[in-house]
Amino acid sequence: MKLLVTALLLSASILGARTVNAAPFSAEALLHPVGMAGGISVPVEWSGVWSIQDSTYDCPNVFKSTSTSVDTLCTGHGFEGDPTFVCTGSATATTFTQTCDGSFNVFQDCDAVFHLESHGTRTADSYFAVSTITVTYTGTGTGCNLLPPSCTQVNARGTRIAPEPASYCASPVRQSTWGEMKAMYR
Repeated sequence: MKLLVTALLLSASILGARTVNAAPFSAEALLHPVGMAGGISVPVEWSGVWSIQDSTYDCPNVFKSTSTSVDTLCTGHGFEGDPTFVCTGSATATTFTQTCDGSFNVFQDCDAVFHLESHGTRTADSYFAVSTITVTYTGTGTGCNLLPPSCTQVNARGTRIAPEPASYCASPVRQSTWGEMKAMYR
C-alpha cells in the first residue's frame, strides 16, 4: 500500500492508449491519505483501519465503476515514492491535499505525462476524497500522436472501522523505488 501513487501512475502508463479505469490498481491506488508523497506523514487523527468505497469516473462525470477496499493508516508513517514523480502536499487533522507530476517512457520517443491532484476532508470517523489524474502523450515516436489523452476521477468515501493496530504500525516499510520493488518479485 505504500507505493500507491507510483503504482497507479506506472500502471496507467502500461495501459497505453486505454483510459485509466477500474482495474486492480485504480480505485484502491488512487489517493487515500496514506498515498501522500513528498515526506508527508500521516497525522494521528487519520490513523486506523479504514473501509473504503471508491466510485470511478471518466472525466467529466461519466460513471465507470465502484470498488471497496480496506486500508491501514499508521501515525507518522510517510511515503517517499519513485523519484520519477514529484509530489507536494500537506496534511492536517481534518484535510489533505496533494499534487503529483511526472512522466514515463511508453516506447521510443513517446512519453506519458501524468498530473494527479487530490484533496480530502475527514470528519470524526469518515472522510471524503477526490482524486483526478490526467495523462497526455508527447513525442515523435511512430504512433505516439495516436494515443489519446485520458482523465479519471475517483471519489473515495472512507469509514474508520478499527483503531491503528499497534503491532502492524510498529514496523515502518522500507522506502524503495518502483524499480527496486519490481526487482524483488522477479
